[in-house]
Amino acid sequence: MSLSSLEDQALRAMLSLLEDMRPFEVLTTTDSKGWVVDPGSPLGIDDARIDPYHLSHLAWQALGVGVDHLQCLRSSLIGDQHSGSSAPMNVTLHIYAPATLLRAAFENACRAVWLLAPTNRLTRLQRRLSLQNDSNRHSDRLHKLFGATPPRAPEVRKKQIIQLAVDAGTAPGDVNKVLRFVGFQNVVREAGEHLGIGQDHADAIWSMCSAIAHGDVHNLSFLDREIVATEENVALAKLTSNVQLLLRAADLSSQMLRHGFSLYEKSAAKPSGNT
Repeated sequence: MSLSSLEDQALRAMLSLLEDMRPFEVLTTTDSKGWVVDPGSPLGIDDARIDPYHLSHLAWQALGVGVDHLQCLRSSLIGDQHSGSSAPMNVTLHIYAPATLLRAAFENACRAVWLLAPTNRLTRLQRRLSLQNDSNRHSDRLHKLFGATPPRAPEVRKKQIIQLAVDAGTAPGDVNKVLRFVGFQNVVREAGEHLGIGQDHADAIWSMCSAIAHGDVHNLSFLDREIVATEENVALAKLTSNVQLLLRAADLSSQMLRHGFSLYEKSAAKPSGNT
């Protein structure tokens, strides 16, 4: 596609940003031991309290999913080309797919931060169990749709999660409330607050990418449009991605992922003082 000077600068900035995230791809796709948790660390104690639903496993998975989507975006743009060169690049900039990839990257980065950021252990454990409870609910539904039987009965899994929540310190009367997943919009907003970009800004970026990914009618406001023909009240428009908006989404996704990895590394290491 043909890019203006400003669009070219924004695209190169985004590609440079994605290039800088490649070490995290190695970290999450090789035997890097980056996921290893010291048993005496805050994260190690979290894992032991709600075994087998380790908080570290879900947080690391979320980080890996986020990184994978960013690297898929890079590959979709330039394939095996190196983005550090000032020479012209062959770029394939899809209209909708980049926002879909960025939505997944940002959402999963926020999920990791949402799990790891609370300083209160019970809050972290309740959040992990609420996600497991929600995952079990979706799993049970899929089994039903396929006419299959889950390895364990839904009521057995639910009873186990409830018991873990109570053993972790949740008041029995509060169990149903804390095990109800708050939804990804709230996850994104709280993660945005923790990163320092603000709840509304995080929500806006996530919602913009979601609108494009879902094909919502209002997604047109996030794309560049050129009217090429009109007939009565119908217009034929050429739609292209807004590179500046994609750059902002990629930047926030990388920031959130870096923050998530930092939180994980800190939480997985045994502190020098008392836990």
